Amino acid sequence: MKKLRLIIVKVIVSAVILYFLFRNLDFKLFLDMFAAMPLLNFAGAGLTLLIVQLISTYRWSRVVKKDIVISYRSLLSIYFIGMFFNSFLPTAVGGDFVKGYYLFKRSGKAGASFASIFVDRYSGFAAMIFIEAMALLIGYKVVLSIGGPWLLLVFIFLIAAFVMASLFVWVEFLHGWLIAISARIHFYKLNDKIDGFYKVFMAYKGKGLLIRIFLISLVVQGGVALSYFILGRGLGINAPIGYYFLFVPMATSAAMIPLSLAGLGIREGVFIFLFAGVGVSSEAALGLSLLWFVTTVVISLPGAVEYIRAGGRKARMPKTMPDVMKET
Repeated sequence: MKKLRLIIVKVIVSAVILYFLFRNLDFKLFLDMFAAMPLLNFAGAGLTLLIVQLISTYRWSRVVKKDIVISYRSLLSIYFIGMFFNSFLPTAVGGDFVKGYYLFKRSGKAGASFASIFVDRYSGFAAMIFIEAMALLIGYKVVLSIGGPWLLLVFIFLIAAFVMASLFVWVEFLHGWLIAISARIHFYKLNDKIDGFYKVFMAYKGKGLLIRIFLISLVVQGGVALSYFILGRGLGINAPIGYYFLFVPMATSAAMIPLSLAGLGIREGVFIFLFAGVGVSSEAALGLSLLWFVTTVVISLPGAVEYIRAGGRKARMPKTMPDVMKET
C-alpha cells in the first residue's frame, strides 16, 4: 500500500508540472511542430539510442566479466528487460534492480550481480559529469546569460558534489574519516552503506577496468547528446550541439530526483528553462524532451518480449535488494 501511494504521488507530481508547462504554451504551434517532424530524424535518433544501448550493454559486460560468466546476448536480454521496467511500469522497483535480479537468477551470485549494476551506473554518471564540466568550461558565459551567477553556481555545485562524494569513496583516509563521523549519526546505517560502496569499488580496482568503462561511458553519453541533437534538428531547433552537451546532463540529473514519474515534468521544465535562454521556443524545448522520452519508450519495447521469454510474472521478484557486500 505504501508503494502504491508513492506511485500515485509521483504520477500526480508529473501531471501537475506538465499541466502548468502546457498551460503556458501555444498548443497549436506545439502540435504543428510534431506534425512537421521528419520521420527520418525520429528514426535517426532512435537508431542512435539503440546503438547507445548496445554499447552500454557491452560496458556492463566488461564489469560483469570480473566475477560472472555470461554471454553478451544474455546480458542484452536482461538490459532490455530493465529498460522495459523503467519505461512502462511505474513501480518502486527500478530497472536497475530488475537487471540485478535477473543477472542473479542466471549466475547465482547476488553480490556480484548488484555490485556490477552499481559500478556500471557510477561510470555512466562520472562520464556525464565530466562532459558537463568540459562543456561548462567552454560555455560558462552561456550559463551566465541564461540565469546569472546563481545558475552557474548550480552547475558548479552539481559537479563539485559528485567529485567530493567520489573522493570520500576513493581516498582511503577521507573514507575512514567519513565512516567515523557517520557512525556517530546512526542515520539508517549510513556508515555501513558508505563502507559498502567503498568495498565494491575496491573490488573493481586494478587492470584499468574502471578507466576502460569510463571511456566507454564517454561514448555512451556523447551518443545520448547526439540523439537529442538529431531530434532537435527535426523540430527546427538550430542550437549548436555544444548546448546539448551542456544542458542534457543538467536535465538528466534533475530528472533523477525521485519526485515524479520517470522524471517526467521535471526534465521538461529544466529543458524549457535552459533552451529558452538561448532563443529556443518553449514549444520546441518541451517537444524535444517529450520526443526523446517517446523514443526511449519505443527502443525499450524489445524488453517486453524478453520479459515474457524470461517467464514474465512467474519470475517472482524479491521484496528487498540483496546486500551487495554479502558476496564478492
